[in-house]
Amino acid sequence: MKKILLVSTAALTIFSTSAFQVSSVYALEKQKITNTLLDPSNKVNDDASQLINAVVATFKDIKGHWAESSILTAIKQGIVSGYPDGLFHPDNKVTRAEFLKLILVSSGYEVGTTNGGTWYSLYVTSAKANNLYNESDFPSSDWSKPMTRLEMVHVAVRAIGKTAASDKEFIYIAVKNGLISGVGNGKLDPDGTTTRAQALTVIDRINKVRNGETLKVDGVALANAEKVMNAKTDFWGHVIRTTDLPKNAKNYPYILEEYPNEMYEMKPYKTIDTNSMQLSKTDIAFNSKPTLDMWKKTTESYYDQILNVDYRTINETWATKTFSYMNQSNRTTFAEMKRYVKWVKDNKIVISGSLTAEPSMVMRSEKRHMYFIRSKFEFTLKSFTKYDEVMFDQYFKAASIKFKKGKKYEGYVDIPLSTNANDYDMKVSAATSFFDFGSVVRAAE
Repeated sequence: MKKILLVSTAALTIFSTSAFQVSSVYALEKQKITNTLLDPSNKVNDDASQLINAVVATFKDIKGHWAESSILTAIKQGIVSGYPDGLFHPDNKVTRAEFLKLILVSSGYEVGTTNGGTWYSLYVTSAKANNLYNESDFPSSDWSKPMTRLEMVHVAVRAIGKTAASDKEFIYIAVKNGLISGVGNGKLDPDGTTTRAQALTVIDRINKVRNGETLKVDGVALANAEKVMNAKTDFWGHVIRTTDLPKNAKNYPYILEEYPNEMYEMKPYKTIDTNSMQLSKTDIAFNSKPTLDMWKKTTESYYDQILNVDYRTINETWATKTFSYMNQSNRTTFAEMKRYVKWVKDNKIVISGSLTAEPSMVMRSEKRHMYFIRSKFEFTLKSFTKYDEVMFDQYFKAASIKFKKGKKYEGYVDIPLSTNANDYDMKVSAATSFFDFGSVVRAAE
């Protein structure tokens, strides 16, 4: 494969040569970027080098960051640039589409011209053609969804010319080859989202492996990956643990390694009368993996919308998409969502966060005729002018704590699922809330 140096004109022109004013160019932009392709024998001229150095020096939030080296490498290569506020935001999330684009561009893969579809369609096509992406890698084709570490690992392992037969083998290969390290004491965190810093670090490591380098391996993470390889797992490849069990372990068909006892021991909402173990013995829906996959996807997709809003980009499409994941019987909720879009713009609201729904922790309320899926979540209220109704949640004001701007919060909640049809096509109930149903919400450490 022919190696080429890609220097993005976006990176070179983010500042004017005189006043270094920040432009409206984004680092992982959704619009097409025009790249200047230089022959490997050519050198970037002095003026361009000065501009790149000026760009690097301006991103104050990468100085001293654990991924500073990889970020600087990516900026100098023109793979990414900064945000309009003059910062790099290394801890912002990366979507599936953005990661595919980054890996294709950084490694010099051939990418065709746009075909009039979405901005990322040509990158998806190229990734498939170069065996970097397989349709079974992701549970859905939502390319705007934040990429998980597991999904990133699938692509990264294929990028160094290897493959695997299972999720846990993909993770093992990635750790063994130094592509990823553990997240705090060797924790693998397959469901964790991928940040800009993590993505660029992995891409830097991929290119080093492809160039014949042997990378340092996280020994603790490798030991954990080996343990996962040999451990009993559930239908989703998550490790089942048999020690240090929660007090109420009998209420669940099995206990997973990745969740703390606190999540299992959280008291269910007062109307819940059927636990997961009972459902596992008799319930048709609970024993259907496709059904639980659908419920998990619906819940996570809904909260991906709720927990990721930005006044600079939000529009009524947000309301339409968000409402599509909710029970359709109450149309007033849709009208409220559209009003919230306007409020986000007026109040300059920016929220980032994520939610993971756990299909083995599904409970039921016979009284309410609905299921509940236990989920873990985290969020940060990054920007707002007025505190009122910052998040689209009917019980936001009733939260036991007042949330501080810029601080990360986390917790667990039972998300209610219901439908207005006599089937198992469950949607998130209009009654859903992080601040009701016995949830746990606290400041992250």
